[in-house]
Amino acid sequence: MTTLVLASSSKYRQQLLSNIGIQAEISKPDIDETPLPDETPLALCKRLAFEKAKKIAQQQPGRIVIGSDQVASVEGPDGKIILGKPGTVENAVAQLKMCQGKSVYFYTAISLCKAEEDLPDILTSNLDTITRAEETCVYFRSHKEAQLRAYVEAEMPLDCAGSFKCEGMGALLFERITSRDPNTLIGLPVMLLHNMLDKHFNIDLLDLATAKA
Repeated sequence: MTTLVLASSSKYRQQLLSNIGIQAEISKPDIDETPLPDETPLALCKRLAFEKAKKIAQQQPGRIVIGSDQVASVEGPDGKIILGKPGTVENAVAQLKMCQGKSVYFYTAISLCKAEEDLPDILTSNLDTITRAEETCVYFRSHKEAQLRAYVEAEMPLDCAGSFKCEGMGALLFERITSRDPNTLIGLPVMLLHNMLDKHFNIDLLDLATAKA
């Protein structure tokens, strides 16, 4: 039986896998997530997804590790502004105010890594790896600050980039969403993951899910 390892501490990604019947092992990678100078949001999410997967794959050779990362950006007065996890109510309200009436782009990357068991784990060349990303565009409605604050205090999306939970009341903040897979905005492009595992490692997630059902 194939064992998948999720290189993430995100409860949202864990839940998305659980929703499709996949109980992956969880291993939190310790990496530096500081953006590089002039790094685009797309490049940043792909690099971080790979770094997460690589770190755990080299600690657990022979297993397929799933790394994922999401970066959100909105147009600001000086170009694109990356939206991180707000952490506080005030930061969340400020993020949502910045997004009013705008299109916010979310880039969500998946990296799959498998380290060879008979090669030194310090070598990057011992990795069988693939990285892909998907884009989601969220079109925000315009709301009053009091409405935004009431939303934040009700749902407390303080650990969510962009300061909302689209699977909850956060959906009421939007005009529309453009995405291939609704799971992507929550944190893990499940359809993309299925395709990558199938084409690169010849693993069908449906077989894994139904075998445990």
